[in-house]
Amino acid sequence: MWIDNKNTPVYVMDSFLDLSPISIPSNPVLKKMIIRGGTTVLRALRDDWTTLLLFSSLTVGTEVIYEYLPVQQTALPSLPLGVLITAMSIFLAFQINQSYDRWWEARRLWGQLVNVSRSLGRQITTLLTDKRIANITNKESAAKFHQELLYRHIAFVNILRISLRSGGKLSEKDWRFMAQFLPDSEITDLKSAGNVMTQLLQKQAKVLGALTGKNWGEQQILLQLDSSLNLLNDIQGGCERIKRSSFPDRFNFHTRIFVWLLAILIPFCLIENDLFDVVAMITETLLAFLFVTIERLGTELRDPFENRINDTPMSALCRTIEIDLRQQLGETTTLVPLEPINGVLM
Repeated sequence: MWIDNKNTPVYVMDSFLDLSPISIPSNPVLKKMIIRGGTTVLRALRDDWTTLLLFSSLTVGTEVIYEYLPVQQTALPSLPLGVLITAMSIFLAFQINQSYDRWWEARRLWGQLVNVSRSLGRQITTLLTDKRIANITNKESAAKFHQELLYRHIAFVNILRISLRSGGKLSEKDWRFMAQFLPDSEITDLKSAGNVMTQLLQKQAKVLGALTGKNWGEQQILLQLDSSLNLLNDIQGGCERIKRSSFPDRFNFHTRIFVWLLAILIPFCLIENDLFDVVAMITETLLAFLFVTIERLGTELRDPFENRINDTPMSALCRTIEIDLRQQLGETTTLVPLEPINGVLM
């Protein structure tokens, strides 16, 4: 059994986040998640200015073609456009609903992970004591078991975060980060595992099974702890299902193609007789921009673990879990919850 004898762990940078207990560096390559109030006009323009410029140029170009070039019947009939807009609006509404369901399920799973982690910490620190478990001889031995089990759980939630963002691969830098929670021998075994999170839960179950005896009281404690491990398995499986189950490729392809075709047709169908009617040009640009933006938002919400600005803030949730578990162990930690930076949370 591995015991960390250090009172203050040394934090190192993993692939996505500096978990320094003192400060969070401002690094432009770090991916962040927008929180409430984080979207501003300037941020929206910075992210979408190319699309807006494209449709503005298309609208102006359409007016120029209609007014100055000898092209007959440049303007397309507007009645079919209205039918297309109605049909595409219904289609995009369905897409957004399905995408939001996936995004919200991901957030619910990680919220459940926080709650289950707190419950597991409470169960381990209050049930696995020298008064209830015969194999635990004194309070010092109980504290060592508590630390081993909860440190392994902190490693579990962080590896789940990294795996969801990286597609299941952990770098050497990630493994160095995990060295503060896991012994070197266990890390060596985990590097060859097909699913690291599953093996960590398997290790937890083995330790608990070996620790508890055969009498009725200890078996009841084991059952409670095992139910928490089962919940962690369910959460892991739910996250992996969202990560690996993508929308059908043809659905994505046709949606994007039809939206862009409709957006390009809008200026040709709404040409006004007045030369460079500013109000009409702004309306055409915004209408085309609206459809493209909604389609892109739906695409981003469908995959909430890709480390984009609308994704689940897993880094902040992992930090919350670590702080809670360390406090349940009675440790004095300098870790602080991750705070939003410029309206976004990692």
